[in-house]
Amino acid sequence: MFTEQLQRIESLNSVYNALTTVFDEPDEPTGPLAGVLFSVKANIDVAGQATTHGLKSLTGNVKTADAPIVARLRAAGATPIAHANMPTLNARGMHTYSELAGHTINPWDATKSPGGSSGGDAVAVATGMVRIGIGNDGGGSLRLPGFLNGVCALKPSYGRYPQAATYGQQEPSFPVQVLTVEGPLARSVADLRLVHELVCGWDPSDPRTVPVPAVGSPVARIAGFVPGDPTVEEAAKRLVDAGYAVAEISPPRVEEASELAMRMVATPIALGFDDFIAFAGEDLAVYARNLLAVRPGLDIGEFLALTGTRLAIQREWARLLDRYPVVIGPVSTTPSFEPDQDRRSPEALAEYFEAMKLCEATSFVGLPSVAVPTGLRDGLPTGVQVISRMYREDLALDAAEVLEVQLTPSVSAG
Repeated sequence: MFTEQLQRIESLNSVYNALTTVFDEPDEPTGPLAGVLFSVKANIDVAGQATTHGLKSLTGNVKTADAPIVARLRAAGATPIAHANMPTLNARGMHTYSELAGHTINPWDATKSPGGSSGGDAVAVATGMVRIGIGNDGGGSLRLPGFLNGVCALKPSYGRYPQAATYGQQEPSFPVQVLTVEGPLARSVADLRLVHELVCGWDPSDPRTVPVPAVGSPVARIAGFVPGDPTVEEAAKRLVDAGYAVAEISPPRVEEASELAMRMVATPIALGFDDFIAFAGEDLAVYARNLLAVRPGLDIGEFLALTGTRLAIQREWARLLDRYPVVIGPVSTTPSFEPDQDRRSPEALAEYFEAMKLCEATSFVGLPSVAVPTGLRDGLPTGVQVISRMYREDLALDAAEVLEVQLTPSVSAG
């Protein structure tokens, strides 16, 4: 069943370095997704395989059980075929480079980054090595590589899909619990929807999950859009043509939310900096110093104040989305990044955070969002993200389906 697909993986992965470990040739499964191969980010567990987090020291970290999202896809007949490359320890989120596997290559332009941190899965999907990739997103880590590789990505609501710890400790830290969610990448919105309906729902292994139906009640086709980006404004016009009432909006407190999100991420690193560097190595030390220069960790008073601020910002977003059930905005205001931009200087990293601030803000709030390709400009993919109400991924998927342009890069084995 999988011979041709495995041959494609073998030939293309040698060029693009998207997959770190290809699993043994699978049995022939049954179910609605029988014959579908999917990749799994290297920080998500697959039974019988090592969860490496991109570290050479964890190549023996073999797991005995699937993560919940992998188990649910496997139960539907899909087959996990490989772990995908990711930044070492998920720390350098804008580019996919690990000490274990090296750099993943952007199939549209080898001089550009494929994005991160779920870049291996995005490239595997974009090049047709797999139909679906499973990664995670705590500030754009599904949406950015989706955008840069011309594929679709779904960041679900906080608590939408059950998930296990993703960073190696027995239980994830509070910033990881709040910000990071697992989700799919695919070449079509229809495939995102298929995965969403299969994997959402309560699970006793994760008390954060909510028992909310995958599809909610119909709502008025009303959308807001964030002005200033020509791709977003063109997407707004497409929604108008499809029958949406569309208006220009200003999302609440984006600058504040994006800064607080990244300072949350920085806090555990700041508190245990020496231990982090000793474990992570000098490559990540450069990144960590740049991060703390532009997004310093929080002290206990600031962290406690943040919990109240987060609720207030969530409330303002809820009010906006009560009026506009979907909001269209940029994934990144920069169309591409250099592979090592985040290591160059604090100022270069700050430029990345500024470009990605809407992703960071929506992760801070916990909202669902779909990144969807809308075409090409100067040979590189364009795209937007569609944000919707909590637990209404279906609304974002509906609007994204109106906007999507399916892109297939011209790839070869060199």
